[in-house]
Amino acid sequence: MREFGVQLLRIGPNAGAHRVALRCAVSVGIPMLVLLATGRLDLLGAAAFGAFAAVFGRDLAPVARLRVQAITGAGLTAAVTVGLAAAHLPLRPWSSTLVVVLVAVAATVLGNVVRWKPAGPLFFVFASGAFASGPALGGWASALVVAVTAGTASFAVLVGMAGAVVRGRGRLRGGPRQAPWHGTWRDAAGGGVLVDVVVASSLAGAVAIGLGLHHVYWAVLSAVVPASVSLRGPWLVRGTLRVVGTAAGLVVAAALLMLQLPGWALVPVALGLQLGTEMFVQRNYGVAMLFITPLALLIGNAARPGPMGELLSDRFWGTAVGIGIGLAVLGVRALSVRADQTVLS
Repeated sequence: MREFGVQLLRIGPNAGAHRVALRCAVSVGIPMLVLLATGRLDLLGAAAFGAFAAVFGRDLAPVARLRVQAITGAGLTAAVTVGLAAAHLPLRPWSSTLVVVLVAVAATVLGNVVRWKPAGPLFFVFASGAFASGPALGGWASALVVAVTAGTASFAVLVGMAGAVVRGRGRLRGGPRQAPWHGTWRDAAGGGVLVDVVVASSLAGAVAIGLGLHHVYWAVLSAVVPASVSLRGPWLVRGTLRVVGTAAGLVVAAALLMLQLPGWALVPVALGLQLGTEMFVQRNYGVAMLFITPLALLIGNAARPGPMGELLSDRFWGTAVGIGIGLAVLGVRALSVRADQTVLS
């Protein structure tokens, strides 16, 4: 128990987090400033999802990072496109939730083959779920969302290469330390991870719908956090940090939402939150949630304003439901693995 408490409070080393944070801030900041200048703050979410490509491949050599970010950028754009299409389906939220679960499955399979980091389908579930749970957009509006997502993702890839080109005096140097398709299609199930993702995301979505939550995808999103991690890692710590960090982050989000920030103030605040996220996400997940939670809510509210109480309540209960189910599913797998090891020994 003491060791568990130490892990919750531990802040890991910087390990170059400031460079990744700067890349992400530039990747999302410039597109956001363009949207601010053109009066299209409703597209901030699309820009943020495209900029997620900058998060991937942080520890790879330049050429490998280029390939991984290109793959994930295309995947994020596809996830947004699928989410937009799901918003037109009948029988929502059941049908749209099913689509988000299928996105989680597809991203898990591809992630196990490419071996991208951060691992798991979280960002892709976020990208698809945000639009699948929203109002159905017309053809032109949907095309604009996809274009902004794809454009921002492409820009993020270029930003990821810029530093390497400068340091290499105009050319990319350094071979890949881990190339895409590092795994094989035989690795697609991820040693039971795929089954966990299917079960956890499906159950979380069903429970969230049963509870009447308006943002069902937050439960699915939270369920894949513990379900898509290795049993060798501190999965219980990570799940606990997400719940506690989200609760604390909701306090920050409430304070910011009450300010009703105008666009010229919203963009720099969002950039600051993005910097904080990347500075701490691999050092202490709970601290990172202090930045992630208000960032998600501010951007989401800018795109689709709604009652603050409902927004905060859905975020908390969606996170609690998803993490609880994800940890339970992962716990069952851990017990099953331990039982198999006991029989073999």
